[in-house]
Amino acid sequence: MKKIIALLLAVLMISFMFVSCGKKSDLKRVEKNEKIVIGVTVYEPMDYLDAEGNWVGFDAELAKMFADSLGVNCQLVIINWANKVAELNSKQIDLIWNGMTASSELGEQIDFSVSYAKNAQVAVVKKGATLTAADVANATIAVEGGSAGATVAEETIKGANINKVAAQVDALNEVLAGTSQVAIVDITMAQNVVGKGTYADLQILAGASYGDEVFAVGLRKGSDLKEKLDQFLKDKYADGTLTALAAKYNVGLNTDELSK
Repeated sequence: MKKIIALLLAVLMISFMFVSCGKKSDLKRVEKNEKIVIGVTVYEPMDYLDAEGNWVGFDAELAKMFADSLGVNCQLVIINWANKVAELNSKQIDLIWNGMTASSELGEQIDFSVSYAKNAQVAVVKKGATLTAADVANATIAVEGGSAGATVAEETIKGANINKVAAQVDALNEVLAGTSQVAIVDITMAQNVVGKGTYADLQILAGASYGDEVFAVGLRKGSDLKEKLDQFLKDKYADGTLTALAAKYNVGLNTDELSK
């Protein structure tokens, strides 16, 4: 009997060790590596490269500030948005910080920080296009794979031919090239780039706006970075930093969450 009890205790101890190993501290890992790796796409005004090749944008600036608060370096890396959860859970990245919609479906796979910005999906077409909002369902629609725009195209707009691409800028480029008639993208991006520069020949389609969303940072389930990140975001709202960044980059804050 004593041998059986001893064996059971040994099995329990080994099981506990495996569970503990599976819940290693993300914070300690980041501190040990002396850097925090942020998964992004090129997405103006949240994360994009300036003329010198440096990362700038609302999220990029915030991510660097958060890294500073932890006393580590900040490394932004471009990821395939459709694979963001796999990249996060395999620890290729530590956070997803890229104007990410905090959807209930995504929340089943990862944790979110406190939400910090508001968003919606809009349709973008070529200037002079005769399409109306009602015509979108019969169009070829370019969307970023794994994005909120893709969800809208699949679940809200019935009957459309969907063209999935790697990033929202690629969706806009599809419309420019004439390979898609419509792009469904974040209004946060559309308001900042459509009708200007590279995208001067595009316009937001009147009456084609889909839903209200909020942005949050993505973390691994149970990550001990969440408490620090939530407090950081609330502190940066309280001291006016977020408000200043929102004005600089034309981003709408979700003040209800930030002020709690």
